[in-house]
Amino acid sequence: MKNPLESIDEYDTIVLGYPNWWGTMPMVCYTFLESYDFTGKRIIPFCTNEGSGMGSSVRFIKKLCPGATVEDGTPIHGAEAAYADSEAREIAELAK
Repeated sequence: MKNPLESIDEYDTIVLGYPNWWGTMPMVCYTFLESYDFTGKRIIPFCTNEGSGMGSSVRFIKKLCPGATVEDGTPIHGAEAAYADSEAREIAELAK
């Protein structure tokens, strides 16, 4: 991570977006999740994919952040990402 945050204490909800690579998140997401204490936080994952949905990424997020509430996540098909306005609105509503 190029410019890591000192703390995530001021955040209650984290919206975590990433591409699904080979059924999971890129390594930088693992590094981010391992770098902070997410106890009591809510994580809302979403990813772009080419057919594998969320893959195993939600399972890994739950494993890395056992004290967090992790939502099921929203998969967005990569070819349709430019037209995913309704999915983006749903994610924004969840984050409120």
